[in-house]
Amino acid sequence: MMQDIQTTRLGEIYVRREADTIKVRDRVRRLAREMGFDQTTQIKITTAVSEITRNIYEYAGAGAISLALAERGADVGLRVTARDDGPGIDEATLRSILRGSYHSASGMGVGLSGTRKLMDEFDIQTAPQQGTRVSVIKWLPRHATSDIKERLDGLREFLGDDLNDPVIAEVQRQNKDLVAVLGELEEKREELEQVNQQLQQNNQELNEANAKLRELAEMKEEFLALTTHDLRSPLTVISGVINFFTSGRLGELSPEQKNMVTMMERNTQSLIELVNDLLDASKLESGTMRLDMAAIDLGGVVGELRETMEPLAKEKGLTLEEKLPQDLPPVEADRAKLRRILVNLLSNAVKFTNRGGHVSINAEQQNGRVLISVSDTGVGIAQEDVDRLFDKYEQARSRATRGEKGTGLGLYITRQLVELHGSRIEVKSELGRGSTFAFSLPVARS
Repeated sequence: MMQDIQTTRLGEIYVRREADTIKVRDRVRRLAREMGFDQTTQIKITTAVSEITRNIYEYAGAGAISLALAERGADVGLRVTARDDGPGIDEATLRSILRGSYHSASGMGVGLSGTRKLMDEFDIQTAPQQGTRVSVIKWLPRHATSDIKERLDGLREFLGDDLNDPVIAEVQRQNKDLVAVLGELEEKREELEQVNQQLQQNNQELNEANAKLRELAEMKEEFLALTTHDLRSPLTVISGVINFFTSGRLGELSPEQKNMVTMMERNTQSLIELVNDLLDASKLESGTMRLDMAAIDLGGVVGELRETMEPLAKEKGLTLEEKLPQDLPPVEADRAKLRRILVNLLSNAVKFTNRGGHVSINAEQQNGRVLISVSDTGVGIAQEDVDRLFDKYEQARSRATRGEKGTGLGLYITRQLVELHGSRIEVKSELGRGSTFAFSLPVARS
């Protein structure tokens, strides 16, 4: 049922013969035009009304079409009601018709589904042997309703004018309507062509801009590779000089000299790590990094790393532990790249674990692979930050790690190296409860 709708009667047309269906179509079309509906909407209304009028004539034999002005709040529209005392439609058939799944040899009621789609409001009341009543409404645009009530008498007079146009005249009017619609479609087609031309031009400009950006990116990567490579040589020389001082060949150093040399050694090592990070990132992005695969004793690599990381862990008061089974088989990997992966993971674990915490490296054999993990009891990572954890320079952007030194390339390089080995790195973390980074490598072929 249509709720909260007030109606003002405009007129009624009886349907007793086929010519009446043409009359209804003509009157409704003209009324829709006079009310201010646009040409496309006029065609929708007349098509919908034609369907329900033809149902009256063909399946009920007789009935009537009532036309009224409908109002709901500020909305005003045309209401058309078709009623007959025909055989009616049972509930199951009606549901099938409205779903558009009903198949009828006679075509009974099939047009109701289309009518429903063409109009804004639709209501049907029917039952076997009780006839059918169909009400539909098409609302006017708000800007076209200002003087509609003042024109009610004119609309009634217009509707009451007895016109008996022949079928040919009706067909001619339909053709005019179609020509007008085709004209509108042609205008839309021309507009679409203009839009497509503009899009093609924009795409061309975008492609040129992308090509320029790629060229600049390649220049940047080339400059970065050359610069980092040139930096590595003098840093190696400086590191060698520092080692010469600490070797004792120049005699015993005073405490002040030892502190200065230690500071120089620490900063030189930081610079070397920075250069290595930049150079490795450049190689990974350019696709020039290659793996030298071999059977690697994981226990030997972890033992070396423990000697390197132990002083840093003790300095922070951390417990560093390794949990590797005695019968752990060798893994298939690039030894230098595997060492780099583990150094990055252990360095991060030590860096972001508070004094008194715990860092461990674990390994276990699983289905022909060795699962390797590094766990800590550190600050942890928020769930929303995990997804971008391996992004390039992420540490430099992150507030949580902004107090720590580093390029933010460590985890980015780690993921790239793990994936280069055909594996994938997984992260489990909770704020304040620590983190675990894990990946797997295949057991080495004998």
